[in-house]
Amino acid sequence: MSSAKKATKKDDSTSVVNADVVTLPNKRQSVSPATRYKDKSLVDRLKKSGLDPQRLLDLALPKTTTKANAKTRHFLIILGFIFAVLTPALAFTGYMFFFASDQYHSSAAFAVRSSSAPAATEILGMVLGGGAADSATSNSYIVNDYIQSQTIIEDLSSDVEIEEIFNREGTDWLFRMGTDLPIEDKLAYWNDMVDVSYDSTSSVIYLEIRSFEPEDSVLIAEAIIEKSEVLVNELSEVNRRESVKFAEESVARAEARLKAIRKQMQTYRQETQEVSPEAGAQIAVELLGGLDQEVNKKQAQLDTLLTYLDEDSPRIRILSQEIEALNAQIASVRERVGSGTTAGGDAANLSARMSEFSELSLEEEFARQLYTTSLAGLEQARQDAMNETIYLATFIKPTLSQAAQYPSRFLYSLAVFCALFGIWLVSVLMYYNIRDRT
Repeated sequence: MSSAKKATKKDDSTSVVNADVVTLPNKRQSVSPATRYKDKSLVDRLKKSGLDPQRLLDLALPKTTTKANAKTRHFLIILGFIFAVLTPALAFTGYMFFFASDQYHSSAAFAVRSSSAPAATEILGMVLGGGAADSATSNSYIVNDYIQSQTIIEDLSSDVEIEEIFNREGTDWLFRMGTDLPIEDKLAYWNDMVDVSYDSTSSVIYLEIRSFEPEDSVLIAEAIIEKSEVLVNELSEVNRRESVKFAEESVARAEARLKAIRKQMQTYRQETQEVSPEAGAQIAVELLGGLDQEVNKKQAQLDTLLTYLDEDSPRIRILSQEIEALNAQIASVRERVGSGTTAGGDAANLSARMSEFSELSLEEEFARQLYTTSLAGLEQARQDAMNETIYLATFIKPTLSQAAQYPSRFLYSLAVFCALFGIWLVSVLMYYNIRDRT
């Protein structure tokens, strides 16, 4: 009896659930207007309550279609991982370990030095980072940039067959240079195979070359050092020429100035007809003194004669005329010295001539001293140019490798796998993000 009741209750509950499920709208069944209105009111009440009728329907109905879509999607993702990540990574790893050619490196180290000893006045500049230290540092940077430039490839082409070295027979196609490349691609490949670095603390340039044969690496390293030494010698020669050239230009300017001043002095003497106005002034002063004494003497005689002779006497008239002549001569001399004016203007004025002559003499003396100093500077520049030499000091000669150090097969393989895995992971995440938003 109890079993029958339980069965009856179970059937009732099942019928209720089925009834609820059946009451949901179905496009394939014919639904009466009353039932459609009742279902619509039920949907409205569910939406007001914050429930999604379609989601309730999905929960009530079987999920066979959703599960099938999920399985297909997961299968495609795994398949994409196999073909987009695993297969290329394994292929590249196999190429690196079985086909990639061995690479041998050669290391060297050198520095740019100067043979001239610094003067006592330059020691403080060297301590503070100037003077000869700046010159060596700048030349080191020049050499460092030269090794990484297109110029060194062009310079080495006459001594070393770069394309032949980096395209040896039997080398793999991935790491070889290739033929008939533009200079930009050659430079990019060169910078990949030639590693150069400059240590500013020790002023040392470190060089490492990789190639497919140990002897080729040593050959390239020796050629690079040789061309760098030629460049340093050219820089030293240019430095010497520039320093001497600047001193020679200074001497030429000082000499031209001295010649111009001396020409002005010559023109002045031709116009004034005197070697030195100062000597003429001294003569004029002595003449004035003598004339004054003569006038005073004549005047004393005149005063004495006037005490007992008449003014109209011949002797008194002659003595008066002599005094007037002496005074006229004194006035003329004073005008020449500069105590008065003259119709000749400044050219006839001894004071003006003395002032002009003093200026010319001062300029001539300054030009003479400048010329002497420039000559001394030129001799010093030539001496410094002979003593100062910039040279390349190689203290680690190119080494000959006995075992291959490159390429880094494991690191290259790991890098390719990580790159492919990252691309695949980003693609999957983008897919799920777009799927969730639609």
